[in-house]
Amino acid sequence: MANYSTTIAGSRVSPLIIPEQDLGGSTVRYLVYYNDINLASATTATDTVTLTLGTTPTNWVCNSAYAYVGTAFAGTTAMTMIVGTTSITSCFLQSTSILTAGFIQPTGGTSVPAVVTSAVGTSAVGIQALFTNATGGSPSALTAGVLEIFLGIRDLTQFY
Repeated sequence: MANYSTTIAGSRVSPLIIPEQDLGGSTVRYLVYYNDINLASATTATDTVTLTLGTTPTNWVCNSAYAYVGTAFAGTTAMTMIVGTTSITSCFLQSTSILTAGFIQPTGGTSVPAVVTSAVGTSAVGIQALFTNATGGSPSALTAGVLEIFLGIRDLTQFY
C-alpha cells in the first residue's frame, strides 16, 4: 500500500456567489474527475490518493459540507472518499463509497447540506480529499466518475 499525492486544478475550484451560498451554506465547490485520482503510479489494490483541494484561512470554521457524485466511479470494486484537513482527515466528510451516484453528507446529517460540528481552527491547514481503494482494481484502473465537493469555509476574521 502506498499513498500518492496530487493537487486539484485551480480552474475546478469555484468560489460560490451569495445566491449559491444561500442554497446550501457552501462557499466553495471542488469539481473532481476520475482522472484526478487514476494516477499511473497507483496500481496496487490498497493504494490511496490524496487530492489537495486548498488551504483554510488562519481563523476558520466549516459550517457545512456535502458532496454529490454525479457520475459513479467505475473501474475498481471498492473506492471510498473522506474529506478533511491535513490534521483531521475526516472532519468534513467521513469514509463513503463513490461507486454510486448521489449525495454524500457528514455522519449523522439528515439533509443536504448537513452541518459540520467539529471543523474549526485557529491556524491555516490544508484541505484534502483522500481516496482509498480497498479491494480489486486500483486507483489507476478508474475509467469514469465525476463528483463535486461543497464546503462552507468561513474566515472568522471577516466577521465584525
